[in-house]
Amino acid sequence: MHRDTVEDGGAYMGALFFAVTVAMFNGISELNMAIMKLPVFYKQRDLLFYPAWAYSLPPWILKIPITLIEVAIWEGISYYAIGFDPSLVRQEAPSPQMIN
Repeated sequence: MHRDTVEDGGAYMGALFFAVTVAMFNGISELNMAIMKLPVFYKQRDLLFYPAWAYSLPPWILKIPITLIEVAIWEGISYYAIGFDPSLVRQEAPSPQMIN
């Protein structure tokens, strides 16, 4: 991504701001839900009702569609910032001569 002009820097900072905001708000909601479920988890674990994986697997499966939507939004915003130029997003590996 070019960072030569003020507009390029604005797009770069906007993408960073969006990434930090998404990570922050997703983490806060996950933390609150995990803390609210702990008393039930401890009670049923101590009474040997369900194994721990029975509590961790369903939320993980339910998060898959939400994660796919978030990735689609992230990619859409990123491609508008870059300008749909695939040559800007490819990563080139160094040649073997450069490594030695």
